[in-house]
Amino acid sequence: MHRTLKQPSDEPSTPTVHAVLEATVAALVSAGVSESCLKAEYILSRALKCHRLELPSRQNRELSAGQAGQISAQVERVLAGEPIQYVLGDMDFMGRSFKTDSRALIPRPETETLVENVLACKDVWSLEVPVVADVGTGTGCIVVTLALEQPRGAFLAIDASPAALELARENAATLGVAERIQFSQGDLLDGLRSGSLDMVVSNPPYVATAEIETLQADIREHEPRLALDGGPDGMNAISKLVPQAFDCLRPGGWLFLEIGEDQGARVKSLMKKDGFGQVQIQRDLNGHDRIVRGQRL
Repeated sequence: MHRTLKQPSDEPSTPTVHAVLEATVAALVSAGVSESCLKAEYILSRALKCHRLELPSRQNRELSAGQAGQISAQVERVLAGEPIQYVLGDMDFMGRSFKTDSRALIPRPETETLVENVLACKDVWSLEVPVVADVGTGTGCIVVTLALEQPRGAFLAIDASPAALELARENAATLGVAERIQFSQGDLLDGLRSGSLDMVVSNPPYVATAEIETLQADIREHEPRLALDGGPDGMNAISKLVPQAFDCLRPGGWLFLEIGEDQGARVKSLMKKDGFGQVQIQRDLNGHDRIVRGQRL
C-alpha cells in the first residue's frame, strides 16, 4: 500500500489518499469482500476525519504514518470478516455519526431514503406537537434524526431487544435528544392506545428465514438475527404491524415502512385491505421498491 514519491529532499513520503484508496479497494476485491469500494472509502474517510464524499477533493493529500497504520489495521479486520461498521465503531447516517455495534442492525442508505420520505410529510410536521413512534429502533438512527430535525415532535422508540434500546439511548444522549424520546421495550405496537399516534415509522425485519443463510457472511454472522428475520415469507412483522398502526394512528396519521425489494405489491395490498388510503411505493437509489407509505383516512 506504500509507494515513494520523489521529493526535493529525496526522502520517502507516505502515500497519497488516491494511492491508498486504490490499493485498499484492490485488496478487498481480491478477497471477495462485498461493496469493496464503499468500505474502502469509509476506512479512509475515518482516518482523514472527513465524509467519504470529500475524498475526491483530498486525493492528492499525503497520509501520515499513523493514518496509514490505522487504515492497514482496519483493512485486516474487514478481510477477517468483521463488518466495517463494527470495525469503525460508528456509522454516518444523514450527516451524523451514530455508534454502531453488534447490538443492532447496521444503518444503511436505504433507511436514509425512509427518513427523507418521513421528513417530507407535511401533514404530520405541521401539527403543533406530532407524536411519532419508531418501531424497531435499533441504533436509534431514525428516531434521533427525526427528533433533531423536528424539535417540536414527541417521539417514542420501541424495540424488542433491551440491548438495542440501550444503544439507541446512548446515541440519543450523544446527540442531545435523549430527554425528548421515550424508550420502550416491546413487540411492535403492542399495548399502545388506539388513536395515540400521528405517525408510525419502521424498518422492520423483512428478510425471509430461508434467505438468511444466503446473505453475505459479515451480515449473516455478525448482525442480530432478530433484526433481520421476517419469518417464512419475510412478512411476519409487517403483517402484524400494519393493522396495529392503523389502530394506533389518529385519522390523518401516516405509516411509513421500509420493505424488501420484492414486497412492494404485497405490502401495498395489505395496507389497503386494512383501511389505509393514499398508499404509495417509493423506490430506492437502485430502483428497487423500498418504502411504502399510507395514510389513515
